[in-house]
Amino acid sequence: MNKIRFVLPMLIVLLFNFASLASAAPLRLAQAPVILHAYCPPDVEDALNAQVSRATHVPLNDFLQAVEYLPSQEIMTALGDLRQTGRKVKYKEMVKPLAEELKADMVVLPVLTGYQHWQRLSWRLGLIEHCYASVELYVYDARTDELVRKSASRFYDDESSARGSAANLAQEAMTQVLHTSRLHERIYPAKKAFPSGEGGSPQG
Repeated sequence: MNKIRFVLPMLIVLLFNFASLASAAPLRLAQAPVILHAYCPPDVEDALNAQVSRATHVPLNDFLQAVEYLPSQEIMTALGDLRQTGRKVKYKEMVKPLAEELKADMVVLPVLTGYQHWQRLSWRLGLIEHCYASVELYVYDARTDELVRKSASRFYDDESSARGSAANLAQEAMTQVLHTSRLHERIYPAKKAFPSGEGGSPQG
């Protein structure tokens, strides 16, 4: 009985938020593919893009139509046009014009800024893995004119192990920026219906 008393109010709040999302105009989301400033294998690039997509996923969106995901090609074409302005433009200066060009309510711009993986021999320890990965995430909300920039990096220099790979480090860094930016919560406001600690943290 106590569980029912605890769960029922949350279900009511969720249904209310679902109804609100369904009745509101969809959020136009410009989620760019991960921009590579360092080479990484295609499967790593795919894994990073999948992480971002999970963070921007809205349950039952086919029914709710809460988010309109703009085509990647349209986003990259607009981004390319901004880069051809004749001067070097930083990403933090690009996201607002990008939102204006695409008439987007929110821009999500993930960047892989570093990626290294090489090996060296140690006379004492044998094969040593040297790995490094770093990422940045820019989130611009045109509704509030708010820009969020998060960065994270990971470094490994030790004996060979399952954890010691640049691919794992890149995904760990991406998980961090997705979490600290509260990206999922910004897109899926039903999370805010829960008191602190009850709804869980945004999932990366």
